[in-house]
This record gives sequence, C-alpha cells and structure tokens, in this order.
Amino acid sequence: HNEKLVLAVDLSAEHDPVAELLLKNLEIDISTDQELAYLIHEGYTDHMVIDDYLRGNYFSGFWENYDMHFTLCTPFDSLYIEPYDNAWNPCYEFFDKLDVESRIRIPGSRFYFIDNMSGRISYFAAFEYYSSDSTSEASLFLELDSRLIAQELGYPELLLKDRPRKGFFRRDYTYAKYSNGQLITQSGDFSYSLKPDPYTIGEQEFEYTSYEGYEHLAYNLDHLNTIVVSNRKVSLLSIAITFTYIFVFFYLILTANLFMVNIPFLKSSLQLNIKNKIQYTIIGVLLMSLLLIGGGTIFFSIRQFKERHFDSLSEKIQSVYIEVMHKLEFEKDLSSGWQAGGYASLDELLKKFSNVFFTDINLYDPQGDLLATSRSEIFENKLIGPKIHPAAYRELAIRNAAEFVHEENIGSLRYLSAYVPFRNNKNKLLAYLNLPYFTRQRALTMEITNLVVAIVNFYVLLITISILIAVFISAQITQPLRMLQSKFGKITFGKSNEKIQYNARDEIGVLVREYNHMVDELAISAGKLARSERESAWREMAKQIAHEIKNPLTPMKLSVQYLQRSSETDPGKQKKNLQRITRTLIEQIDHLSNIATEFSNFAQMPRANNEEVNLEEKIRRISGLFLNTEQVKIDTSFDLLRPAIVFADKEQLSRVFINLLKNAIQSIPEDREGKIGIRLETDRKVARVKVMDNGRGIPDELGDKLFQPNFTTKSSGMGMGLAIVKSIVENTGGSIMYETEPGQGTTFIVELPLFSDKQP
Repeated sequence: HNEKLVLAVDLSAEHDPVAELLLKNLEIDISTDQELAYLIHEGYTDHMVIDDYLRGNYFSGFWENYDMHFTLCTPFDSLYIEPYDNAWNPCYEFFDKLDVESRIRIPGSRFYFIDNMSGRISYFAAFEYYSSDSTSEASLFLELDSRLIAQELGYPELLLKDRPRKGFFRRDYTYAKYSNGQLITQSGDFSYSLKPDPYTIGEQEFEYTSYEGYEHLAYNLDHLNTIVVSNRKVSLLSIAITFTYIFVFFYLILTANLFMVNIPFLKSSLQLNIKNKIQYTIIGVLLMSLLLIGGGTIFFSIRQFKERHFDSLSEKIQSVYIEVMHKLEFEKDLSSGWQAGGYASLDELLKKFSNVFFTDINLYDPQGDLLATSRSEIFENKLIGPKIHPAAYRELAIRNAAEFVHEENIGSLRYLSAYVPFRNNKNKLLAYLNLPYFTRQRALTMEITNLVVAIVNFYVLLITISILIAVFISAQITQPLRMLQSKFGKITFGKSNEKIQYNARDEIGVLVREYNHMVDELAISAGKLARSERESAWREMAKQIAHEIKNPLTPMKLSVQYLQRSSETDPGKQKKNLQRITRTLIEQIDHLSNIATEFSNFAQMPRANNEEVNLEEKIRRISGLFLNTEQVKIDTSFDLLRPAIVFADKEQLSRVFINLLKNAIQSIPEDREGKIGIRLETDRKVARVKVMDNGRGIPDELGDKLFQPNFTTKSSGMGMGLAIVKSIVENTGGSIMYETEPGQGTTFIVELPLFSDKQP
C-alpha cells in the first residue's frame, strides 16, 4: 500500500527485552491454563479455536507485532517435513533438534531466543499438557516471529515498546534478504529481483556489482542465505550539485569575512559607480526573485501537501464509512457489548477494517464517549482520553457539520483527525466515526528539502551565468565612459586636446559629441583667456609703474615747497637748503629713471640689486623727507644690540618705508594732530622696524584684504602700495605684519634678516 513503508530491520537478529519480560509472565499462565489444556485434549483438532483462544487471552496488544504459530503433537505423532527431506519425522524429536545450535535460553523461562539469521526476532517454547485423568499427554510447540514493522507515524509509533534502530539503512541504503534463492524481505526505494542472480553468483563471500543505477554488495552467509546492500550510484549531476553546495558555502564565508573582518575593503569594493550599480542591480533582482519565487513555491508546496492529505483523509473516511455502513446500517443502537456477524465486539470489527484501510478507527457514541476502537492500547495507556475532541463535538453535535477535519496532537506528535456522523438506514445518529491520519512529517520535510535544493541549484547556476553576463554588459556599457574619464583626465587648459571617435547614436554618443564640442569651446576660451591675461598683465603693470612713479613725486613736491618757503622766510639758508633739496631731487629723479629704464625692458618691475644697506641711515634719511609735513610729528628711536645691516635693494627698501610713512600720514584724521613713531630694533638675527601712527586704525573685516593688489580704503590711489611693500619684504627674506586698534592707530612691523645671517 502506498501509505506503508516497510521498515528496514537489522540484518542480524537481536533480543527484544520487552518481549522477553512479557514471556516470563506469560509462561506461568500458559503452562497452568486448565481451559487451554482441555481444548488441547478434547478438541485439539480444531486449531482455529485454539488459535483464537491464544490470541484473545495471551497474544494481543503488544504481541500484534509478532506472528504466532503453534503445533500440537502427542508422543506418537509424526510431522511431514518439506522441502528438506520429504519424509515423516517424529514430532517431539523434530522440535527437540530444531535450531538447537542457535537456541539461547531466556533466564528463568522455558522460552528460547532463536538466532536464525532471518532478520527477524524469534522465540520458541514447548508446553506439555495432560488429560484430566492423566492418561494422555499432548504438547504445544509455540513459535513467535517478529513482523516486518510497517513504518507508520502516529499511534503505531507511540505503541512500539522497542522502536527500530535508526541506522544508515533507513535513508542512504536499501537492502534485501534472500533465503533458498527466494526474496524474503526488502527495504528501501530500489525494487529488487525475486531471485538473487542479478547481484551474486554465489561463488564468493562478498560480491560487488552495478545494476540498474545502483551499486550492490552481496554478502553470502552460506549457500542458502544472501544479504544484498545497495546504494544509488553517484552521477555527474550529483557531483555538479556538490560544487553548488561548495560554492554557496564559500560564498557565505566570504560574505561573513567582508562584513565582520574587512570592513574597509568592503567599503572600497562597494563603490556605487555605474559598473557596480549594473552588476548589483542584476544580482539583486535575481536574489530577490529567488527569495520571492523560492519562498512562494515552498509555501504553496506545503499548502498543496496539506490539501492533498486533507483530500486523501476525506476519501478514506468515506470509504471506511461505506464499509462500516454495510455492517451496521440496520442497527438501531450501538453499545460496547455489540456482537453480530461473527464479530465478538465492535473493537474486532474496527480492527478488521483497520487492517484493510491501514488506518486506526474510533467510534464515539452520540454523547461523545468512546464506543469502540481499533487501537485500544492508546486509551488503555491513557495517551488519549475516552472523550471525543471538544472541537469535533462542537462542530458535529452543535453545528451539525457533515464532516470535520482538524489538527490534533499527542505530546509533540501532531496529526490530522477526521470526524463524520455515522447514521443507520433510518438516518438515526448512532455514533461519530473518527480516523486519525498521520501525515509523514519526514516525507514533507524531504519533499521541501528536495524542492529547496532544486531551487538553489537552479538559481546558483542562474546567478553564476548572470554575474558573467552582468560583468560583460557592464564592461561594454562602461567602456566608453572609462574612455571619457581618461580623456577628461588628460584635458589641459591652453593646449590641444584630443577628440573622441565614437559613431554610435546612443546616450553615450550624445555625451561624446558634447565632449568634442566642449574641447572646441575650451580651445576658443583658452585663446580668449590668454589674450585677456596678457591685457590684464599690461594693465596691472601700468598700475604698478604709475604707483612707483607717484611715490618719488610726493617728497620731491614737498622739498620744492619747502625750498620756496625757506627762500621767502630765511634767505640766508637758501644755499644750504638748495643743496640738500637738490640732492634729494636728484636721488628721486634717478629712481624715476631706473623705473622708466626697467619698464622699457619688457615692462617689468625693477629687478632687485641687493647690497649691504644700513637701515639706521636709511630710516634717518627717509624720515627726514617727511619732517616738514604739516600737523604731523615724526619721532625716531633706535635700540640696536648690533649694527642694523641687511642685504637688500636700497631703492626698494626706500619704497617700503616711504609707502609705510605715507600710509601712516594719510590715516590720520584732519581733526587730529598726527604722531608717527619709527622704532628700529635688532636682536641676534633680525632687524625689526615698527612704523606707528595714531590714525583711524584698520577694521577687522578689512584685515585679510589689506595686502591684496588693487585694494584701498582711500578715495584716490591704485591700492598697490602695501601689495608692493609685502612683495619687496618677502623677496628680501623678511616678513611684514600689523597690529591695529580701530580709532586709536596702527603699527606695521617689518622684520628683515641681518646681513651676518643671510649671505649674498
């Protein structure tokens, strides 16, 4: 039957401790049973009566797992034995010698354990009985052989006192037992031949062969008994599937490593550039499809599995209902003492149908109490109570359902249970018919496992192919982009840039054409910018030259004005003043001449002509130019630890201090008497000049722009003075800074390296 799977029993017999314990108790009862002795002596020829008596009184319940055989003999009887010798043998003598070498006496009992290499557990015992007047003797030779247990989940599994061992034969291997050239038992998926010929020729103890996709190992115990153990051949597909598991295993290890060990590498490798986006999108869609399709397939498979068993259970309970109806349709009432049609009880009737339909059957009376069952041990052992399930009773008795199927459990064992009302031919409710249906959870698990393995194998292959396709497609798509990236990286402003040749009329083609257009525009812009820069350079140079020319003009103008006033007020000193002012004017005219000469040489600023310059003399001379400035008092002080000799261009230094003094004078408001101080300090390495004024100061927001070209806070001027000062000081190797207090004044600090520390 397709719902029964023959369980693989052990190849060598073993003791059943539960059976042996029961046999010790049964031995006393059987040997002293006077009613049995009467049946043997008075009616032993009616073996059916004795068989019913033994089964009804001694060998029910647990012993349904064993086949019972008995033989009745008197000392004068003989047995005809075939096919061994085809002769008559004395009964007592035959049983005394039967399996004498393989008998093992059970301690404290007359029963023997028989190790007969049949793969079954066997017991044997002999009982002697005498007639009531002790004039005649008869013996009962009793044999018990374990049945090939049907592998059913549910009640039968719960009732097995010694469950079959779960060895490797259960799943990976199949086997068969041959005796005298005939198939006795087999287990597993492989369909064995009735003869052992395809697997062995009987010449060696162990023989190996390959047959019908299986590998077979035959063990010839002797010339009569052979055991064949088989396993499915490993195919190329199985090997390929193994690589799938290895791939998934190492993929998971790599993923765990990336996430838990090498996070920086993970961040760098997961940059979302276009190539990775394409690859991740394709792989992500496949993985999402795997989860959705795989999960949906498994969900629907489980649901179909359950629906299939629901339908099977519904069909089976209807079949049982029809058969029970044939026996009980004319009954008016049912009770536990029912007997009819050769059946001693309702339990016996249900056991017959249970053997036919391979299922347990229960009957409950209209009040929900147990009426009869094919598996009384379940209730005797109190695994289930004698009342119908409350949910079933509610649906059938209260809601008048025609059929009810739901899930019940005994401990951790879950199973389906179907109920239908059982009525007679007058439509009177006699009982509720119940069928517990034990869906094989292992079968469901194997079905889901095989489905998951198939899905994983398919998707691993699909993902592998898709990764290759994604890499190829992303490389083809991003190759023009990488070319564009390379060309963009090589673009140099002001030079000739190479255009890209790309003929495809797609989005990248549009981008390439825009790139080529940009190269053309860039070349035009570079030309315009070059011209603009040249023009700007000339304008900047013109500003600087104009500024430099104006600087000497101021002291020249002041000197001429002073000479004019002195000639009017003190004619006696005119000659002396004329000489001093003439010398100053000649010096400033030389400055202008130098500037004009340098401007004519490529319109550049004068080149520095460095030499030893005495800062003290330079400051005294320049401050003397501004001594006659109205409303301004100029004080000088010198704090020299060593001579203030620097290595610089004396003309450029003059411009620095003239600019600083001029700015200081211009920063003083008209309503304030100007006070300007010039302080020269030296230390071991540096000469420091401080130009201090009591002018307006410098606002904080203008401090960063003070030394920038073209920046000025005055209404006139080009804004080049401090920029030129900073440039000259830095070219000399020094630095310039300032300290200011808005509204109170500003101090400019110029630091220049002393000549001894900076060689020419």
